[in-house]
Amino acid sequence: MQIIGYILLIFALMDFALSWLGYNLTPFLPAAVSKFSPIIIGAVGYFFLNAQNMSTGSDDPALDRFKDKPRKKKSKKK
Repeated sequence: MQIIGYILLIFALMDFALSWLGYNLTPFLPAAVSKFSPIIIGAVGYFFLNAQNMSTGSDDPALDRFKDKPRKKKSKKK
């Protein structure tokens, strides 16, 4: 998945850079969509790069305090 993400990000960067030189790498798309293709392709590539991190959860220890912990039963005073 990461290789596909890197390929898509590189393609998005090339599409953006070459658009300034007058070359369109996505002529098969409609003109309105072709203007935003580097953003769309880059976002999909970024999603593929971070898909593994999303499935494993967060490694941030600060978020551990918000995890569900078993609650202690309170004893009622009579």
